[in-house]
This record gives sequence, structure tokens and C-alpha cells, in this order.
Amino acid sequence: MIIYDWPQVLVANAETFRIDARTRSGGETLSGREQAVGSGLGRWVAQLTVPLHTPAKIRAMRSLLARLDGRANAVRVGPCDCRNGNRLIPVTGDIPYRDRALHSDRTGFRQGGAAPAISAAPSADGLQIRIFNGSTVLPVLEGSFLGIRGYLYVVVGVSPKPGEEALLDIRPRLRTAVADGDAVEWCRARAPMRLSADDGGAFELQFARTGTATLDLVEVW
Repeated sequence: MIIYDWPQVLVANAETFRIDARTRSGGETLSGREQAVGSGLGRWVAQLTVPLHTPAKIRAMRSLLARLDGRANAVRVGPCDCRNGNRLIPVTGDIPYRDRALHSDRTGFRQGGAAPAISAAPSADGLQIRIFNGSTVLPVLEGSFLGIRGYLYVVVGVSPKPGEEALLDIRPRLRTAVADGDAVEWCRARAPMRLSADDGGAFELQFARTGTATLDLVEVW
């Protein structure tokens, strides 16, 4: 399987990213309540709607769908959700003394200085990670997307820790082993995904000039 990068010229105007929990019915109890059995193997599924208003976008989509070769190959893609996610500031400069005075060279103190990164080994179940925020200004926001080693996760719980660190509950479980110092990406988090079916990419043009493509995708790892 070949994993391609998403063409930058293609920008979705509507998208849905969610985790398919892949639960199963465990039957009903004697009181009539249905039981759900979870495997812990939830995976991302997505639907992207991409407007094709220029010849360059039409060619890019045509090329991408051909390279995917049905479900044989994958593309690394993620949500365009920078606005609703974290805006951690790795470095904050020109911080004055308490009396608002600066240093003699008119500069101030600096806080932070490192990009967000893994700061400890993850939990055994792969559902918790500890990170160095890289910022003392803004907290980690629950519900934010993040990327680690080329895979996409969502933060479902945050516990602030001393030393600009935070313990994060994430979903789905970690896809690959991570180590102290691994970078944590905000905003540009991506996941390798392939078409949910060989015909999962609908591509329609009006008068052979403009149109819309709809892609139904599922995560692979």
C-alpha cells in the first residue's frame, strides 16, 4: 500500500470526521436492556466534499482518485479545524518585570521555548499521553485534534501538571509506539485513510467545467 499526501490545491468546503467505535450487540439482559460490547478498535471515518472550480483542481482530484486505485492505496488527510483547536504559543517574549520595566537592552523575559512534545511514556492501554505544552499562556483544549507520528487523535480529557505539562486522554488508542520527545502537531494533524469502497469517490462535473467530488474515507494503520 502506498500512502500519498493530500494535494494542497484541494480544499474541502464540508467535512465530517468521526470515530467509528465498532461496537457489537451483546444481546439483551433479562430486563430487556441491550448490551454493547466494545473492542477498543475504533477508527476514523470521514466524508469530504471538495468543490472543483478550476482546471487545476479537477486535474488534481482526477489524479488522486486514479492513484488511490480503489481501496489499494491511501491518502494522508485530516480535518481543517485550526479555528476550533489549540493555539498554543511555544514562545512568549518581552515579558517585563513586575514594575513593567524591561532589561537595559529593552527586551524582556521569555517563556516557553519548545514545541509541544511527548514528555513521558504513554499509558499501557494507549489512551493517555503526557505532553510538554511548550507554553505557559494557554491551556490544552478538550476536543482538539492532535497528530503524533503521522496519526490523528482527539483530546477527550485534560489534567494540567506541573512544569508546563499536561496529561491527555485521547481517542482512538495510539496507533504506533511513541517516545519521549516525539513532536505533537496541532491543527495539521493527519491520518492515513483510504476509500471505504472502490467506488467511494464520486466525481461529477457540470458541462465538463466545474463540479464537486465527495469522498468516503476510512482510516488504515
